[in-house]
Amino acid sequence: MVARRLLENIGKRHTAVIGQTRSGKTYATRFILKKLQLEGIHTVFFDPKHDDDYADLGVICYTPMQLYAKLLSKTPRIIYRPNPEKSKREAELTRVINLTFEVSKTKGYKRIRRVFAIDEVQLMVKKGGNDGIERLWTVGAGQGILGLAITQRIQLLNETIWSQSENKIIFKVEDRPEYLRSRNLDHYAELLPYFQAPENRYWFYATVGDGVWKKHPPVGEKKEKTDRPNKMKRLRLSRWQS
Repeated sequence: MVARRLLENIGKRHTAVIGQTRSGKTYATRFILKKLQLEGIHTVFFDPKHDDDYADLGVICYTPMQLYAKLLSKTPRIIYRPNPEKSKREAELTRVINLTFEVSKTKGYKRIRRVFAIDEVQLMVKKGGNDGIERLWTVGAGQGILGLAITQRIQLLNETIWSQSENKIIFKVEDRPEYLRSRNLDHYAELLPYFQAPENRYWFYATVGDGVWKKHPPVGEKKEKTDRPNKMKRLRLSRWQS
């Protein structure tokens, strides 16, 4: 399962999900988006890889105007598959984000809550900027549009996404311990052996921006209750928050 508080915060604040291939990141993201959909939150999933693992997340669109028509018809679940060419893909991301804002400002649409998820966000932005992403992560929350960025390494996230995402979910990653410490993630660097152990391969580490990081069991698996305290389960790290 996903902790209820974490799930609620994903529906209220921007989110970054990081994890290497086969870490459980894809399954968890799909699970989270489906839960949000059940809560009445509309979702747009930007799918640059045209990944069939996400195909059941909504109606598939291939052009900005197709997506615009679905937004106007209040379709609650949308997948957008962009042109595979890099420059066109980047431009389409900005275009569909801007169209989402345009609709959200229109009478009759202002109360719709929406999460705009972007898979493999590094393909569109890397360390540089993207006008659509900058707009989504800086002013989107105030207009009921939240960003959810998915990538393989913390080092691949641009600064706006990392700093503006109160919810951070980290699966096993390939970032070097030295880099993690440079991002004030000393506590995660110390736990790397735990997350790299085969028996913990789908566990993840998360915060909702309150200075508390917690280990979580694999999505869909219930955590066993124990009477013994586990000091490693919960860390209060306010001074380390970015």
